[in-house]
Formats: sequence, C-alpha cells, structure tokens
Amino acid sequence: MKLLPLLFSPFQRVAGAASLALGLAAIVVAALIGAGKGLHFDGVLDVHAGRLAPGWFFVAEGLIDWLCLSLVLLLAGRVVSRTAFRSIDLLGTQALARWPMVLVALACLAPGFHRFSAALIKSLSNLKPGAVPALPGGPDAAVFATVTVVILACIVWMVALMWKSFSHCCNVRGGKAAAAFVIGLLIAEALSKVLIGQLFLLK
Repeated sequence: MKLLPLLFSPFQRVAGAASLALGLAAIVVAALIGAGKGLHFDGVLDVHAGRLAPGWFFVAEGLIDWLCLSLVLLLAGRVVSRTAFRSIDLLGTQALARWPMVLVALACLAPGFHRFSAALIKSLSNLKPGAVPALPGGPDAAVFATVTVVILACIVWMVALMWKSFSHCCNVRGGKAAAAFVIGLLIAEALSKVLIGQLFLLK
C-alpha cells in the first residue's frame, strides 16, 4: 500500500465501520494527548490552548466536532447527491478525516509553545489601549512559530480529507458540491462552538 494515497486519500481503501473505528480512536487519542496540556479542539476547525479539565471533556469536544460536521454533511449529501450512499461510510470517513489532529496534539506538547502562549496571554491581558504587546523572543518564540505552522498545515490537510470524504461517499463533484461542503462546514463550525460552549457551562 503506497504511503501518499494512504495519507491523502485513504477513503479509497478504508470506509464503513473500519474507518469509523480508526477515526474515533484518532479523535480519542488526540483529545487525551491534548488534555495533559489543556489543548482544546473547541470547534470543527479550532485548536486552542486553555484551561485544564477532566479527560472526558476533551474527548467530548472531539466527538461534538465530528458529529456536527458529519450530520450536517449527511443532510447536504442527501440534498445534492443523485445517487444513494451509506450513512456509515460518511460518518466513518469524516471521523478518519480528523486524524491529523493527532499530529497537532503531539506538536503542541512542546514546552516552548505553552510558555510562549502563557506569556502572550499575560501580555495581552495587561495591555493598555493603543499600546503594542511586548512579545517574548528567543527559542520559545521559534517553537511557537513552528508549532503554529504545523497546526495550520494540519487543519488544511484535515479539511482536504473532509472534502474528499464528502465527495467520495456522496459521489458528488463540481461547484454545487463544493458550495454545499463549504456551507455545511461553516454551519457545523458555528453549531460546534455553540454546543461546546454549553459543555463548558456543565463542566
């Protein structure tokens, strides 16, 4: 099995229950790795360093992200697709599409990333109107910049996998399908933020 197709287009080989199991495992692993450093996947496309919380809270965030997008795209697929498709295939491949977040969680283990983040938050919280924040420099700044690039690259990678999942499972192509995907992604992002906000109130 070639590596590049497996990394960038795995849905040609893995779908259904297998992709669901692998995807859910990836979501849980990413959540638990991030939990130790307070890394929240608090939206379909969001990654933020924040407060520590019980492990279940981080897992719940990941599951909410996956379900929001999966269910919205499932509805969108029923609208735009002219062929029948299995819900389990879309649900499973959308879960598997989130696997780059494991790489994000690992990258964010770097101590310099969290030291810089904490210093940046402290600087911004004490910032007076019109003043320029004093950003810390040195190795921590370089680590923070590197990890930020990794995060952005993995988010782009994840969105590409989400699109390939939607296109492949629903058998849709072209501008109409792309528009349905983008609109669905935006709706799911907003919905996930609302639901995770409610989850914070329960914590």
